[in-house]
Amino acid sequence: MPVLRDCTDEGTRAEFHFISRIPGMYEGCQINFKFVDSNRFIYDLNFGWTNLTIRNYITVTTEFPLDTLNGFNLDGLYVSFEKHLYQLSWRKSQSEGIYELGFFGSDQDFTLMVDIESVRKFGSQFKLAWDQAPIFD
Repeated sequence: MPVLRDCTDEGTRAEFHFISRIPGMYEGCQINFKFVDSNRFIYDLNFGWTNLTIRNYITVTTEFPLDTLNGFNLDGLYVSFEKHLYQLSWRKSQSEGIYELGFFGSDQDFTLMVDIESVRKFGSQFKLAWDQAPIFD
């Protein structure tokens, strides 16, 4: 399961779990997202994303911090057309090598302090989980 942990508080994390997927360029997946803050459960959401958004999310996280995606300047912000968790933002913090990473959506607003390597590792875990997600019939 792809998990991204806050580097300043081990008990704060974002978790993604692929429930099902429909392969294909224009298909998508069902995903579960959980956010835990200082070992306190804060948020649990089942939602759908298109495979296009998932592929872009994988690129943005595995190549973090990415400057451009599909010819567009990101300037610390990836936005999709999805309803849930449609925005991933990042900016350098005052601590060397640490970024403030924001997850935003219609009802979501969560922030983690992360380093580059942890985001890239998360992106690789996210891709593996997507590849292995149960196929919806």
